[in-house]
Amino acid sequence: MKVTKSSIHRTGTIWTLPTIEREATVEAVCDALEIAYGRPRLGNPEDPLDDLIYIILSNKTSSIVSKRLYVQLKQGFESWDELLRSSVGQLREILRPGGLSEIKSLQIRALLAAISRDFGACDLAALKVRMPSEIEAYLKSLPGVSTKVAKCAMLFTMDAAVLPVDAHVHRVSKRIGWTSRKRADQCHEELEALVPPERRFAFHVDCIEHGRSLCRPLNPACDLCPVNRHCAFRKTTK
Repeated sequence: MKVTKSSIHRTGTIWTLPTIEREATVEAVCDALEIAYGRPRLGNPEDPLDDLIYIILSNKTSSIVSKRLYVQLKQGFESWDELLRSSVGQLREILRPGGLSEIKSLQIRALLAAISRDFGACDLAALKVRMPSEIEAYLKSLPGVSTKVAKCAMLFTMDAAVLPVDAHVHRVSKRIGWTSRKRADQCHEELEALVPPERRFAFHVDCIEHGRSLCRPLNPACDLCPVNRHCAFRKTTK
């Protein structure tokens, strides 16, 4: 069944606003965040498979460490096909400093094996010509690839107008009243219904920057926030 705005359970307080006011608020928030943070790529690679592996490495690992591990993999193997031919123990040792090396090494090997089986090589370039819904479905069928990971790869490497929701996007969206859902993985459809396609890339990366710098889990810097006039959470702290 095709998902439409009317079929989505709307949990955010912003949905109580008249349509014109709601859309104006979304535009104002997106404008303010983009003025504050721009449109940073956040270090994500431009190749789909590179980005998938980069995102898997970043799971529960600092960006500094995950970037270093990614560079080590790219320098240590001529291609992902060569990595697939190596031992899982070798990969596990490289990933050990980032934590979860047992899980991540198996995920990456299984991911590469599936792609090699489906495309004849460890390469996802052929996927770009498919419809976005097909791309997302295929990516989510791969080991270790969640909805967020699939949408991230699509957003950063395939120019797809999707909105991945990670912990930062979820926290910012929840505080400004755009969703009340408890988990990030529950928010994709609601936030995509709210944020226009042309705004989704900037909103995603800006929420990450905002969540890291000001809208922190603890002790958020509400006085410095560029969107505090639109923030439901801010009103409760005054």
